[in-house]
Amino acid sequence: MSQRHQLFVLALGLIWSCVAFGQFSPGDLTTAHMDLDGLGNCTACHEIGAKISEIRCLECHDALADRIDAGRGFHAMPAVAQKECIDCHSEHHGRNFEMVRFDTTAFDHGAEAGWALEGAHSQAVCSECHRPERIVDTRLAERRATFLGLQTDCIGCHDDIHEGTLGPTCTDCHTQETFEGAELFDHADSDFPLRGAHGSVDCAECHKPTVRRGVEFTPFADLAHGNCTDCHDDHHDGAFGPRCTDCHSEKSWRQLKASNRFDHNLTDFPLEGLHAEVDCKACHTGGVTQSMPFARCTDCHDDYHEGEFADRDCDACHSVMEPFTVGDYGPTEHMESDFPLEGAHLATPCFVCHKPEAEERWSFQFDDLTCTACHDNVHEEAMTAAYWSTAEGWACTDCHNEQTWAAVTFEHAETDWPLTGAHAEVDCRACHFPSTSPSDQIFADLSPTCTTCHEDQHGGQFAAPDGTTDCRSCHSTESDWRADGFDHNTTNFQLEGRHAEIACADCHTPGPEPLIYAIPSHECIDCHGQ
Repeated sequence: MSQRHQLFVLALGLIWSCVAFGQFSPGDLTTAHMDLDGLGNCTACHEIGAKISEIRCLECHDALADRIDAGRGFHAMPAVAQKECIDCHSEHHGRNFEMVRFDTTAFDHGAEAGWALEGAHSQAVCSECHRPERIVDTRLAERRATFLGLQTDCIGCHDDIHEGTLGPTCTDCHTQETFEGAELFDHADSDFPLRGAHGSVDCAECHKPTVRRGVEFTPFADLAHGNCTDCHDDHHDGAFGPRCTDCHSEKSWRQLKASNRFDHNLTDFPLEGLHAEVDCKACHTGGVTQSMPFARCTDCHDDYHEGEFADRDCDACHSVMEPFTVGDYGPTEHMESDFPLEGAHLATPCFVCHKPEAEERWSFQFDDLTCTACHDNVHEEAMTAAYWSTAEGWACTDCHNEQTWAAVTFEHAETDWPLTGAHAEVDCRACHFPSTSPSDQIFADLSPTCTTCHEDQHGGQFAAPDGTTDCRSCHSTESDWRADGFDHNTTNFQLEGRHAEIACADCHTPGPEPLIYAIPSHECIDCHGQ
């Protein structure tokens, strides 16, 4: 038979087969396959001889073919793979015939589909998940009656309320029992482990719901947390920097760390010297956040001086580098005070003046800076107040000096009895201190007559009617007590002739009594005899 004849026979047989198939077709195709109705489309599914071709089914259902080739899903299971498509999916039963039919209640989704239904998923109806709008494979998008094409990621079915901020694996935090809560999430695995009081804070306290693009959104990722002030109000207004944990503990905000690294020098009151060793609670008695005055030392410390130095602060004399009992105030500073230290005062210990034994505390302010404020006035009873009372214009330093108290520089000429001649060389005590006792002194009402201090060598021979003797009528302080001022011619016996040449002792001879100068008789026979 020629080749041309063979082709004619083959074509005739094919036409006959189609006619015969159409005459014996079981019925209409389902809605899914209705576009294949007609004699011209038989070979789209059938081979010559009416046999269904597995290859042609999978050529059309290529998404299923890919899964079978990958060994995935229900159709790749050994018990199913050995079957032909027609064994489960028959056609020509009418437009509304369900080609995909199986007992969903007995279907083992884990074993047969490769995705076990757990938790709330086990209670879901198939159609809740297998919905056309959830098919992501474009090859299956128009095939409504299919269980293929779904993703196994949670966001394939569920809305991603985190909008991609936490990644696609929801099961890192959530279980399939309920989507509420995050039972699997461990904050310790995050960049911010919860410690102390943070562990008892409700999530919403930090992760506050907000609105993003018109939809409610709760941020869980990319929250600022490097500094405490990202979430907490800074009660220190930035004065101590952002690292609150340098001082505070996460167990309690009011509890400071035992080894806190708080830098007090960042405050308006840097800690120096002994202040750096003081326990915080010693000053912050009402809590470390309590506002405290500190402009003056007395804001914290008792004023030992009881207001004596109200016009100055303690650091004028004291330093925080040493105990308060040590002062920087010394002789140099004392020289600039109202009472400069001179002479013997420089060698006097401070406590002699500022801490007498009778006093309980040191005192440094004196209203009275006169000598008698510290020293006993030994002249009070013996000397007129005009010579020692400052109110009268005199002071101790008018006579004494601070170098040596016994060195007196008193100007006697300013009194009613100036010192002249030999009197100027006499020690004050010779006249004013009759004895060695300091209390036995005479300054006030001291008589200016010679016999007050000197013995009357003449036994009262020259006494005036009132009983006083004026030695100065004959004697002078300038001479050695000689009677240079005596003029014999002023007496009742003028010296004339040979009498003027005779020595005084020739007439005024010494005897057992004081020398007789007032001779009662001046007759010649009284001296020359008969």
